[in-house]
Amino acid sequence: MVTEKALDRAAPEGGAMVCSCAERGRPVPVRGRSEAAGRGRNMDFNVSIDEHADAYSIVVVNGEVDLHTAPKVQYAIERGAEGVRVVVVDMAGVAFMDSTALSTLMRAKETLEKGGTSLRLTAPSGAVQRIFDVTGFGDYFEIYPSREDAIAR
Repeated sequence: MVTEKALDRAAPEGGAMVCSCAERGRPVPVRGRSEAAGRGRNMDFNVSIDEHADAYSIVVVNGEVDLHTAPKVQYAIERGAEGVRVVVVDMAGVAFMDSTALSTLMRAKETLEKGGTSLRLTAPSGAVQRIFDVTGFGDYFEIYPSREDAIAR
């Protein structure tokens, strides 16, 4: 089984990453601090993979997704996509996301689709939903009100 410590050593520059555990249903979290650009405050950030079945994985993101944390989200999505047909990203806990985060989600969607895997976003917070509405990307992504709805589709 891969541990967080092993992931820290194996992670590309930019911080610790997430691994899908050998034991299904056991998330491996990655925590860090995100400094929101220009806002001078820190917010806890974490992302974890919670694999419920062979057909799908759920990636849970909490905190601010920005230039510093977006690579961790991307890595979690990539790892969550291994061996499944659907990756669900639960965004209910995302307090802020910048254009880097939006770009990361777009790239992840395109990459997964090439491999026949679907990326589904769930329960975006009000801040995230506003970004999707303003940019028009609400129509680009598959967005569901809950994890259950995204999995059932």
